[in-house]
Amino acid sequence: MRRAFALALSIAACSEPEPPAELASVRGKPIAGPTSARAEEPVRAGPRLSPAERLARDGFEALRMNDAERATIAAALEASEHKQLPLECFPERVREFDGASAVLRGWMIPGRMEKRAVRDFMLVRDNAACCFGAMPTFDEWIHVEMEPGHEAKYLKQVCVEVTGTLAIGGRELVEGIDPPALRLRATRCRFVESPRRP
Repeated sequence: MRRAFALALSIAACSEPEPPAELASVRGKPIAGPTSARAEEPVRAGPRLSPAERLARDGFEALRMNDAERATIAAALEASEHKQLPLECFPERVREFDGASAVLRGWMIPGRMEKRAVRDFMLVRDNAACCFGAMPTFDEWIHVEMEPGHEAKYLKQVCVEVTGTLAIGGRELVEGIDPPALRLRATRCRFVESPRRP
């Protein structure tokens, strides 16, 4: 008797009870998705980053241009007899950075110096441009000019972080050098271990 009772319990535990009639028709079907009213609601994107936030997140990558965009800038430079690069020749997504607060990391190629202080320099995205003299493209270097009352120091092959206001386009930098596509009026320049993003 005990054996028969144990056997009955074990059969009951292993078998599934029949579902109620109203559920039998949906058995094995996928779980229903959102209701039609919900499905028609637009997907909400996250908040759009400001130009300053994009520069902080992406660094030089935010300023990169493709070959066609670089060709447009080269043509504008040629048309101006290498004297200026108007803002209008840049793609709209790059023009958005004109006047933005920027914190950018890269490598310093010093320019004008007063005593041991660097007054202006090229900030390049690639250390090879600093060490081996390969000329960077329009979007791979920024002409940095320190604001009055602020100065930068130079250490060879040490990454720097520069804070200031970015300007897109420019006029002739010095005789014999094309005007920079990207310029930064800086209030701070400090040494850092390495760039977050090249």
